[in-house]
Amino acid sequence: MPFIPSPTFHLNSPRLYISHFHAPQHNQFLVDLYNSELYTKHNKTNVDTPEKAQAQIENWMPGWHERNGYGPYVVSLRFARDIVGKGDDSIAGDNDDHEKATATLKPGQVPIGIVTLMRGTHYTVPDCGFALLPAYAGKGYATEAGKRIVKYAMDPKPSTTATGETTSSAGDDVPREGEGLGLDGVFGFTSSDNADSRRVCERIGLEFRGVYPLEAFGGEPSAAFALPEMQKDLSVYGIKAQRTDTVE
Repeated sequence: MPFIPSPTFHLNSPRLYISHFHAPQHNQFLVDLYNSELYTKHNKTNVDTPEKAQAQIENWMPGWHERNGYGPYVVSLRFARDIVGKGDDSIAGDNDDHEKATATLKPGQVPIGIVTLMRGTHYTVPDCGFALLPAYAGKGYATEAGKRIVKYAMDPKPSTTATGETTSSAGDDVPREGEGLGLDGVFGFTSSDNADSRRVCERIGLEFRGVYPLEAFGGEPSAAFALPEMQKDLSVYGIKAQRTDTVE
């Protein structure tokens, strides 16, 4: 059955929502994110128009969720007070500054980044990725979103009843606290020279396991991080390449 992103699914963290992308709502945001100086420093993209962004949101992103049960998610602000620059006049009906500052936003309303759980054919557990608009970098948002998506990945699945129905009822498609995907682990892969991403991987609870020529990145040397409880032998999870950095 084709994956249709739920309009109600979201995860909460103290300052953020994590929810599904929707077109055309997030088209221009995706263009801005993928073509920002911060993103293109370590990544390449051909998503340079709202039309290309919409194709990615409607075709590429659902494919990941359909295959694995998880994929890319949009990271957005929970509170209007955290908006950088001029706020959205639609947040408060009478445009009152105090109401804007104290308003609670809707999931996906003010997107600031992306967090992903991506598992290619090479591996048995996903890689956690993240990217933010430059205006929101350096404020701890990548760490906050990363911690929340790793928790969701590792928390147990909701229990099922005898009829096969899940016991979760915290909204149409909103996981309860402590409910998740029940995965066996989470990787963090990043360019070996990307110091910022390496620091975030450590802050979200992953530990450095070495540099490997990963198949998922065309054999390019990549720093591999993993949860501490994962086995030391990463070949168990599909990393067959030999470590290329010095092992002390």
